[in-house]
Amino acid sequence: MTNAGESHESMDALVVDSVRKLTGNAEIGLDDNFFDVGGNSIIAIRLAQALSDELGIRRNIRVVLKNPVLRDLSEALRAVAPNS
Repeated sequence: MTNAGESHESMDALVVDSVRKLTGNAEIGLDDNFFDVGGNSIIAIRLAQALSDELGIRRNIRVVLKNPVLRDLSEALRAVAPNS
């Protein structure tokens, strides 16, 4: 069983790593805005799919669009992902 801190950090890492891979930008951090670091609508769709596959949740691009700051996206995903 993981503690809340580990769950929090693993979701943060998942979001940041996913955005880094999809944008090709290794310098991205939690406080970055998805659209300011190279994200666009096509990458947002891919990100939503990758995160839903990893987390076992229904793909919802709106969560990405409504939470473009990666820290906020991580928080929103923790609220809907099982076992987070």
